[in-house]
Amino acid sequence: MSGILNLRDIAELTAADPRAPVPGRVFRSSQPFGWDSAATMEFLTGRGIETIVDLRSSREAGMVPWLMAADAGIDVVAAPLDPSEANPASTLDLQTPEDLGNHYVGWLHSRPGVVVSALAPIVAGRTTLVHCAAGKDRTGVITAVVLLVAGVSDELIIQDYAHTTGALPLILPALAKLWMGNAPAGSDRISFENPPVILTSPAAAMATFIEGLRREFGTVDGFLTGAGMDRADLAQLRRALRGQ
Repeated sequence: MSGILNLRDIAELTAADPRAPVPGRVFRSSQPFGWDSAATMEFLTGRGIETIVDLRSSREAGMVPWLMAADAGIDVVAAPLDPSEANPASTLDLQTPEDLGNHYVGWLHSRPGVVVSALAPIVAGRTTLVHCAAGKDRTGVITAVVLLVAGVSDELIIQDYAHTTGALPLILPALAKLWMGNAPAGSDRISFENPPVILTSPAAAMATFIEGLRREFGTVDGFLTGAGMDRADLAQLRRALRGQ
């Protein structure tokens, strides 16, 4: 198993909404699995990626680093979003999609500055790839925030998140193979054949996240300005997503 999994332009599945971001501006994906330097370079330059926003913990990034990005003139922004160090075993007590969505809301409280940092390259108008390990949870949250800023309908944001379900049969074995030599503590409790909710992408989780964001912060603008984003940068983020 090698390559980038769960890759898509965030404009792809939201294009039915006239407020969807312009294509070719923001991509989402998994981490790279087993790629060599040449393949990595070909992938990045072929899509015009200028900045990689890496939402993984330092431990995860060390296990699967981005090769040759600096040689290609591509910035890698470390923005570790999950304060639990992204150890799935620490989230096995989550039982329902609603638990998962509320878990995501918790990141907005614990890592607001990281969210703002993750959006900075997009504000600057750089073609950006956002990813974590599977391209599901942390990537899903940042993607949802971006799409909410753009004004995309909740329904399409939820559909984009849930689309990852189709990629999980490839992603989960790749993660299992990676963990064989670098297993997080407690990962022996995880079944990839009957995965816990933390390793799924149910639509209800994203619906709960969006509802929770509004309950806790009012609007996505309220969250971002409260997290330290300048209002001028927020306006520029919207313009960048429109291709202006």
